[in-house]
Amino acid sequence: MAMAQQTPIVLFPDGAPGETRKLTQKDDLSGDKVAGCPVLRISDVSEPTLTFYPAPSDNNTGATIIVNPGGGYNILAYNLEGSEICKRFNSHGLNCVLVKYRVPRREGKEKHEAPLQDLQRAIAYTRSHATEWKIDPGRIGVMGFSAGAHLAAVASNHYSQATYPKVDRYDETSLRPDFCILIYPAYLDGPNFSIAPELKVTENTPPTILVPTQG
Repeated sequence: MAMAQQTPIVLFPDGAPGETRKLTQKDDLSGDKVAGCPVLRISDVSEPTLTFYPAPSDNNTGATIIVNPGGGYNILAYNLEGSEICKRFNSHGLNCVLVKYRVPRREGKEKHEAPLQDLQRAIAYTRSHATEWKIDPGRIGVMGFSAGAHLAAVASNHYSQATYPKVDRYDETSLRPDFCILIYPAYLDGPNFSIAPELKVTENTPPTILVPTQG
Protein backbone atom coordinates (compact mmCIF):
# COMPACT_ATOMS: atom_id res chain seq x y z
CA MET A 1 0.00 0.00 0.00
CA ALA A 2 1.35 3.44 -0.90
CA MET A 3 1.89 6.00 1.84
CA ALA A 4 0.53 9.51 1.47
CA GLN A 5 2.96 12.05 0.12
CA GLN A 6 4.01 14.60 2.72
CA THR A 7 3.48 18.31 2.37
CA PRO A 8 6.57 20.29 1.27
CA ILE A 9 8.81 21.05 4.24
CA VAL A 10 10.54 24.42 4.47
CA LEU A 11 14.25 23.78 4.92
CA PHE A 12 15.03 27.01 6.75
CA PRO A 13 12.00 27.99 8.86
CA ASP A 14 13.53 31.34 9.84
CA GLY A 15 14.61 32.17 6.29
CA ALA A 16 17.32 30.78 4.03
CA PRO A 17 20.82 32.10 4.72
CA GLY A 18 21.74 35.23 2.82
CA GLU A 19 18.23 35.94 1.55
CA THR A 20 17.27 39.58 1.99
CA ARG A 21 13.88 39.53 0.29
CA LYS A 22 11.16 37.02 -0.48
CA LEU A 23 10.65 36.30 -4.16
CA THR A 24 7.30 35.45 -5.70
CA GLN A 25 7.74 31.97 -7.13
CA LYS A 26 6.84 31.57 -10.79
CA ASP A 27 5.50 28.26 -12.20
CA ASP A 28 5.55 28.09 -16.00
CA LEU A 29 4.12 25.30 -18.18
CA SER A 30 4.05 27.32 -21.40
CA GLY A 31 7.53 26.55 -22.71
CA ASP A 32 8.72 23.91 -25.16
CA LYS A 33 7.60 20.36 -24.46
CA VAL A 34 9.99 17.44 -24.03
CA ALA A 35 8.96 14.20 -25.76
CA GLY A 36 5.48 15.68 -26.03
CA CYS A 37 5.24 16.38 -22.31
CA PRO A 38 4.89 19.86 -20.78
CA VAL A 39 7.70 20.91 -18.47
CA LEU A 40 6.96 22.69 -15.21
CA ARG A 41 9.66 25.34 -15.04
CA ILE A 42 9.92 26.91 -11.59
CA SER A 43 11.83 30.13 -11.04
CA ASP A 44 12.31 32.80 -8.38
CA VAL A 45 12.68 30.42 -5.44
CA SER A 46 13.78 32.07 -2.19
CA GLU A 47 12.19 29.57 0.23
CA PRO A 48 13.76 26.15 -0.46
CA THR A 49 11.79 23.03 0.44
CA LEU A 50 11.93 19.27 0.38
CA THR A 51 9.07 16.89 -0.33
CA PHE A 52 9.22 13.27 0.81
CA TYR A 53 7.90 10.64 -1.59
CA PRO A 54 7.70 7.39 0.40
CA ALA A 55 7.87 3.99 -1.23
CA PRO A 56 4.83 1.72 -0.78
CA SER A 57 4.90 0.19 2.69
CA ASP A 58 4.72 -3.33 1.24
CA ASN A 59 7.71 -2.69 -1.06
CA ASN A 60 10.03 -0.38 0.84
CA THR A 61 13.72 -1.22 0.37
CA GLY A 62 14.75 1.47 2.85
CA ALA A 63 16.99 3.19 0.32
CA THR A 64 16.36 6.88 -0.38
CA ILE A 65 17.33 9.10 -3.30
CA ILE A 66 17.44 12.87 -2.87
CA VAL A 67 16.51 14.27 -6.29
CA ASN A 68 17.72 17.61 -7.65
CA PRO A 69 16.14 18.90 -10.89
CA GLY A 70 18.20 20.71 -13.49
CA GLY A 71 17.72 24.06 -15.15
CA GLY A 72 21.07 25.82 -15.38
CA TYR A 73 20.76 27.13 -11.82
CA ASN A 74 18.19 29.57 -13.23
CA ILE A 75 15.00 27.49 -13.24
CA LEU A 76 13.99 24.02 -12.03
CA ALA A 77 12.55 21.44 -14.44
CA TYR A 78 10.44 20.34 -11.54
CA ASN A 79 8.24 17.62 -12.99
CA LEU A 80 10.26 15.79 -15.67
CA GLU A 81 13.46 15.89 -13.62
CA GLY A 82 11.79 15.82 -10.23
CA SER A 83 8.32 14.67 -9.25
CA GLU A 84 7.94 12.18 -12.11
CA ILE A 85 11.33 10.67 -11.27
CA CYS A 86 10.32 10.28 -7.63
CA LYS A 87 7.09 8.50 -8.52
CA ARG A 88 8.93 6.15 -10.86
CA PHE A 89 11.48 5.22 -8.20
CA ASN A 90 8.67 4.73 -5.67
CA SER A 91 7.24 2.02 -7.90
CA HIS A 92 10.53 0.14 -7.49
CA GLY A 93 10.56 0.36 -3.70
CA LEU A 94 12.82 3.40 -3.41
CA ASN A 95 11.97 6.39 -1.26
CA CYS A 96 12.65 9.83 -2.72
CA VAL A 97 13.14 13.35 -1.45
CA LEU A 98 12.60 16.12 -4.00
CA VAL A 99 14.56 19.31 -3.34
CA LYS A 100 13.27 22.67 -4.53
CA TYR A 101 16.50 24.61 -4.21
CA ARG A 102 17.01 28.33 -4.70
CA VAL A 103 17.07 29.75 -8.22
CA PRO A 104 18.05 31.82 -10.13
CA ARG A 105 21.75 32.32 -9.45
CA ARG A 106 22.44 34.90 -6.76
CA GLU A 107 24.39 37.91 -7.97
CA GLY A 108 27.97 38.00 -6.75
CA LYS A 109 27.93 34.38 -5.57
CA GLU A 110 29.03 31.06 -7.05
CA LYS A 111 26.19 29.49 -9.04
CA HIS A 112 25.93 26.59 -6.62
CA GLU A 113 26.47 28.43 -3.31
CA ALA A 114 22.85 28.84 -2.21
CA PRO A 115 21.68 25.52 -3.75
CA LEU A 116 24.46 23.66 -1.91
CA GLN A 117 23.21 25.05 1.39
CA ASP A 118 19.73 23.84 0.50
CA LEU A 119 20.88 20.35 -0.51
CA GLN A 120 23.11 19.92 2.54
CA ARG A 121 20.20 20.89 4.78
CA ALA A 122 17.96 18.42 2.91
CA ILE A 123 20.50 15.62 3.49
CA ALA A 124 20.70 16.43 7.20
CA TYR A 125 16.93 16.68 7.57
CA THR A 126 16.34 13.41 5.71
CA ARG A 127 18.91 11.42 7.66
CA SER A 128 17.62 12.83 10.96
CA HIS A 129 14.10 11.62 10.12
CA ALA A 130 15.15 8.10 9.13
CA THR A 131 13.25 6.36 11.92
CA GLU A 132 10.09 8.41 11.45
CA TRP A 133 10.13 7.96 7.67
CA LYS A 134 11.11 4.26 7.86
CA ILE A 135 14.23 4.68 5.76
CA ASP A 136 17.80 3.39 6.16
CA PRO A 137 20.08 6.25 7.31
CA GLY A 138 23.04 4.43 5.75
CA ARG A 139 21.48 4.29 2.28
CA ILE A 140 20.69 7.90 1.45
CA GLY A 141 22.09 9.11 -1.86
CA VAL A 142 21.87 12.17 -4.07
CA MET A 143 20.82 12.35 -7.70
CA GLY A 144 20.63 15.22 -10.13
CA PHE A 145 20.05 16.21 -13.72
CA SER A 146 22.26 18.70 -15.58
CA ALA A 147 22.86 21.58 -13.13
CA GLY A 148 21.21 19.45 -10.45
CA ALA A 149 23.81 16.76 -11.17
CA HIS A 150 26.57 19.31 -10.69
CA LEU A 151 24.96 20.20 -7.37
CA ALA A 152 24.83 16.53 -6.36
CA ALA A 153 28.50 16.12 -7.30
CA VAL A 154 29.52 19.16 -5.25
CA ALA A 155 27.56 17.88 -2.24
CA SER A 156 29.27 14.50 -2.59
CA ASN A 157 32.67 16.16 -2.23
CA HIS A 158 31.82 18.87 0.32
CA TYR A 159 30.34 17.07 3.30
CA SER A 160 32.86 17.58 6.09
CA GLN A 161 31.04 20.69 7.32
CA ALA A 162 27.84 22.55 6.60
CA THR A 163 27.95 25.63 4.39
CA TYR A 164 25.11 27.23 6.36
CA PRO A 165 24.70 28.22 10.03
CA LYS A 166 23.25 25.49 12.24
CA VAL A 167 19.46 25.57 12.32
CA ASP A 168 18.59 22.85 14.83
CA ARG A 169 19.61 19.42 16.11
CA TYR A 170 19.02 17.88 12.69
CA ASP A 171 22.24 19.53 11.52
CA GLU A 172 24.32 17.39 13.88
CA THR A 173 24.16 14.36 11.58
CA SER A 174 26.46 13.36 8.71
CA LEU A 175 26.15 15.32 5.46
CA ARG A 176 27.90 12.65 3.39
CA PRO A 177 25.69 11.03 0.75
CA ASP A 178 26.04 7.25 0.60
CA PHE A 179 25.98 7.26 -3.21
CA CYS A 180 25.65 9.71 -6.07
CA ILE A 181 23.84 9.49 -9.43
CA LEU A 182 24.71 12.09 -12.08
CA ILE A 183 22.40 12.28 -15.10
CA TYR A 184 23.78 14.31 -18.05
CA PRO A 185 25.73 16.49 -15.60
CA ALA A 186 26.74 20.06 -16.43
CA TYR A 187 29.67 22.20 -15.24
CA LEU A 188 31.96 19.31 -14.25
CA ASP A 189 34.86 20.47 -16.40
CA GLY A 190 37.47 23.09 -15.57
CA PRO A 191 40.13 24.71 -17.76
CA ASN A 192 42.37 22.56 -19.97
CA PHE A 193 40.26 19.41 -19.58
CA SER A 194 40.56 19.47 -15.80
CA ILE A 195 37.83 18.73 -13.28
CA ALA A 196 35.95 21.77 -12.00
CA PRO A 197 37.84 23.16 -8.98
CA GLU A 198 34.85 22.81 -6.64
CA LEU A 199 34.93 19.02 -7.14
CA LYS A 200 37.62 17.76 -4.77
CA VAL A 201 37.39 14.04 -5.53
CA THR A 202 39.11 11.80 -2.97
CA GLU A 203 39.10 8.16 -1.93
CA ASN A 204 36.22 9.08 0.39
CA THR A 205 33.98 10.42 -2.36
CA PRO A 206 30.78 8.33 -2.36
CA PRO A 207 30.33 5.68 -5.08
CA THR A 208 29.15 7.58 -8.14
CA ILE A 209 27.49 6.65 -11.42
CA LEU A 210 27.60 9.11 -14.31
CA VAL A 211 25.09 8.84 -17.16
CA PRO A 212 26.01 10.98 -20.19
CA THR A 213 23.66 11.60 -23.10
CA GLN A 214 24.01 12.70 -26.68
CA GLY A 215 21.90 15.62 -27.86
